Amino acid sequence: MERVMDVMEKLAEGIEEQRSISPDMILGNIGMLLECNDGYHYGKEEDILLPFLEEIGKNEIKESIQSYIAQYRENGKLLATIVDSVDDHSSGDMDATIRIMKNIREFVRNVRPLYLNEDEEIFRPLKKILTKEEMDKLTKKFQDFDYDWDGPTLNNYQKLVREMELKASYTVW
Repeated sequence: MERVMDVMEKLAEGIEEQRSISPDMILGNIGMLLECNDGYHYGKEEDILLPFLEEIGKNEIKESIQSYIAQYRENGKLLATIVDSVDDHSSGDMDATIRIMKNIREFVRNVRPLYLNEDEEIFRPLKKILTKEEMDKLTKKFQDFDYDWDGPTLNNYQKLVREMELKASYTVW
């Protein structure tokens, strides 16, 4: 996800430098964020981790997890605002283009720390409160989720991100 954030920053940089940024590139990047982050990353936390912790009666970090999800969802509204501005941007509306740039920057500024701090604030404490057996059971649930998930596999996801990075580089430089 960090690499996708970098692409978002490149798009904002390109817009600021008044380069032509394809609406498809903006929408593709947002689609990647929505599918892989909402559907996959936070999907695991909402659909697996929270119910698992509740089931075993270990709710010490439940509020922290819910807070992360809520913060991401709140910032996800910025993505919707960007999507709503894309048609006007493609028609040459400079106000829409500036809105897109500002919303991209705000999204990255707000969401990047969530990714960077999540391990420290959620997963390290999780390792401290779960027994080895509970951690193994949780890992198995995550693996089953990975197997059943109909989004891109890790390899496909990495290829898609690399394509986005290359396209953003060509656009910005």
